[in-house]
Amino acid sequence: MSVSLLLTLFLGAFLDATLGFCFFVFGEAFFLMAGGLLFTEHALWAVAAVLVGAYAADQTGFLIGRQMRPWFHRFVLARRSRRAVLHKTRRLLRRHGIKAVAASRLLGPVAWFMPPVCGSAGMAWHRFAAGSAIGVTLGVGMFVALGYLIAWGAARGDVDVEAYIRAHKWALLAGGQLVFILTGGISHYVGSALFRRV
Repeated sequence: MSVSLLLTLFLGAFLDATLGFCFFVFGEAFFLMAGGLLFTEHALWAVAAVLVGAYAADQTGFLIGRQMRPWFHRFVLARRSRRAVLHKTRRLLRRHGIKAVAASRLLGPVAWFMPPVCGSAGMAWHRFAAGSAIGVTLGVGMFVALGYLIAWGAARGDVDVEAYIRAHKWALLAGGQLVFILTGGISHYVGSALFRRV
């Protein structure tokens, strides 16, 4: 397995959970690829790359939230409704901190915002790190397992999965990004249309 592919898997997982880039990079394609590589090449490094990338993104988001804490507090304290949300968030993090962080990884876009919110809300880093580790293992692990099962099923159907992935790995990653972007756009359009009718 090439270093460039490992770096791509790491960056895909990292940018998927980094504010700003998360709207354009969808980690699911990289997680599925890692699962496929685990089946075809027993590539544990591919799985490690996506897990480490996702975990590093969470820690970076937490640090950004911690650094932006003064600005965040000025923004929140400017309105009463925002102050109420901040108090609820802090209460949630005090009662269910580790569980809330872990669960956020399974809730799509919530995972993008939870690390900076935890950092700016003053959550202890060791609690955030533990919740993030659990959430990344479950959230990323699901897609890695799915990629493994897809590759296994294709191999059972007499498809040379290893040769296919080796020949088309970059096209599969790019195609996966396109599919997820189109799916997100269609979902947004359909959701907006339904809300307008209600």
